[in-house]
Amino acid sequence: MKRFVYNIHKQSSDPTATSNEVVSFDDYDHLKAVSWIGENGGNIDVEIKTHDGKLSIVESVPLDYFKIGTGREEMILEQPISNNSIRIATSFITGAEVKGALVFTLEK
Repeated sequence: MKRFVYNIHKQSSDPTATSNEVVSFDDYDHLKAVSWIGENGGNIDVEIKTHDGKLSIVESVPLDYFKIGTGREEMILEQPISNNSIRIATSFITGAEVKGALVFTLEK
């Protein structure tokens, strides 16, 4: 088992924008869980998709949905992935800083 970090950093003055990025996980092909560690102003949504972007693993939700704390543990996914990668789509609205990381737990 191994944890991978996907950093997300946005300044409050950054323009409203979307992104769509493929994230690779070495030779790990089983996505066990994901969590958010950090702060945000509720102004960013995240969708986790298959590497080709055709299927959603987690539909677009506010980033706080992944946050650990106040009785919440990491989100269990137990999802096999192909090409040892996933696609992360974000939608950011200017106005508040976002600083932290999505932490993915994977195994071979």
